[in-house]
Amino acid sequence: MPSILYAGVEYVQVRHAVFCKLCNDTVESVSVHDFKMCSCGSVGVDGGTVAGNTVIGDRANMESRSIYCATVGGKKVYLPEDALRPTG
Repeated sequence: MPSILYAGVEYVQVRHAVFCKLCNDTVESVSVHDFKMCSCGSVGVDGGTVAGNTVIGDRANMESRSIYCATVGGKKVYLPEDALRPTG
């Protein structure tokens, strides 16, 4: 399962999705062989939340809608969306 280390905590991916800036579609892949493209064909996702999942298309035309989660002190904590955006 893909993961991100943020503030010393490992978050695992629980949703694999992207938003297309051209057609305003959000596409989500929910399993290994679940390939989805937006309606304009510009961006797509495949692979669900397993290692090796992919994003297809020009990154300038998409925004991540993936969600990452960790269990801290017995409670689920979700990674803030702005942590996934590059800075600068």
